[in-house]
Amino acid sequence: MFKSINLKFFQLAWLFMFAFCGSHTHAQTSNADAARHFANGTTLQGKNDADGAIREFREAVRLAPDMPEAHFQLGYTLAAKGDFQEAIKELETTVKLAPTNAKAHYFLGAAHWFSGDADKAIPSLQQAVRLAPDDAQAFYYLGLALQKQGDASGAMKALSSSTKLAPEMVEARQAMGMAYMKDDDLEAAIEAFRHVVRLRPDFAQGYNDLGLALVQNREPEAAIAEFNKALKIKPDDTIALHNLGMAYIQKSDYAAAVALYRRLVELEPRRAEAHYNLALALKQKDLLDESVVELKRATELDPTLYEAAYTLGVISLQQSKLSDATTAFRQAVAVKPDYAEAHYALGTALQQQNDIEAAITSFRKALTYAPDAPEIHNTLGTVLRQKGDVAAARVEFAKAARLNKIKSDKQAAIFALNTGIARLKEGNLDAALERLQAAVKLDSNNALAYYNLAKAYKQKGQHEQAQAAYKQAKQLNSRLKPLE
Repeated sequence: MFKSINLKFFQLAWLFMFAFCGSHTHAQTSNADAARHFANGTTLQGKNDADGAIREFREAVRLAPDMPEAHFQLGYTLAAKGDFQEAIKELETTVKLAPTNAKAHYFLGAAHWFSGDADKAIPSLQQAVRLAPDDAQAFYYLGLALQKQGDASGAMKALSSSTKLAPEMVEARQAMGMAYMKDDDLEAAIEAFRHVVRLRPDFAQGYNDLGLALVQNREPEAAIAEFNKALKIKPDDTIALHNLGMAYIQKSDYAAAVALYRRLVELEPRRAEAHYNLALALKQKDLLDESVVELKRATELDPTLYEAAYTLGVISLQQSKLSDATTAFRQAVAVKPDYAEAHYALGTALQQQNDIEAAITSFRKALTYAPDAPEIHNTLGTVLRQKGDVAAARVEFAKAARLNKIKSDKQAAIFALNTGIARLKEGNLDAALERLQAAVKLDSNNALAYYNLAKAYKQKGQHEQAQAAYKQAKQLNSRLKPLE
């Protein structure tokens, strides 16, 4: 909560207190005893004697209930101690007594935010930025609250305002990076995190976030470099070590991944994820028996780790240990009933054991959660034909063929989109337009294809077509940025 920002919070509180005191002298002097208790409270607050300060402020508000600065300081000090519910009551009284004071609204919003109530934080923070449009901190917390509530566009606007007002504010830059990642704008996320570590070269979390964005962008070499920078600052940071191992796996450097995850298992012998990740690296090196040992240990430590149970089932299936595979896949779907891949794999294991009815049930269950997976329809068709239900099998084969065509078109659309983007970067507008038009023809639901087609039209000077393509892109993805 407030403990992580106590110093900044206290600095802001003192500034606010003096502003408040200057404009409410009458409230302080109309009750000499209240003013004395208020002064005692601020003195004790300055000495970090929170309990003493709270006693004095409580007496001040008892004697002068219309004294906003006393309610504010009481609320602030309660919040700094972690008593958010009582703090919020005092801060709500403050904004009633001083409705145009931006800082009062800001601290009330911050108290709601740190108490875990983003819904109630938002109105207070919105009022704070309306009253003080130059308050970077208020915009920052407003951005966090909007992001938590799923308003990606509003969050990005608020965070952008914060970074413009306070370009050196690391927290806002980091939050923007996370927002970009959530929006799958990896290039923008990478740039935001690079800005963070430029501002704070000793910030291990910044390098870790940058590494994660690079992993998601399929840049394992660059990610490894960033994770190593984080580990240079915090050598035993297990989160960075886990992420580094993931980057090694993405790079196909399985020997390095195995060595690293063995180190993690030594550091955290009871952490299921460490054993699971070691198992994945061992599996990639075809050390299946060793992988099975780690997967069993992972599921013992955490029976809810369904990925470990599923992977154990996959290896057992590879080793023709059908009974073990069936048990593992059933464990996976028991933990995660909507796990389509596990239902499909369970059906495959049952099919190989000639338990046709149970296999059909599993394949149909898989289709409940992945109705557009052509391979499941095709396999179900095969089992139905094996059972002798030719008509039902024919239906499934037809669905598989239709979905395979859609899947093929989408893959071709992605290739055309990537080629079109490359031609666009080269300035070859005619070639870009041809590829991007092909992309939207192959996949009419690809928002990025329409968006880049709009950019190409705009650069070509065909503004009407650009607007039409952009409109289609926004209908498919409302979070897309405006055309540059």
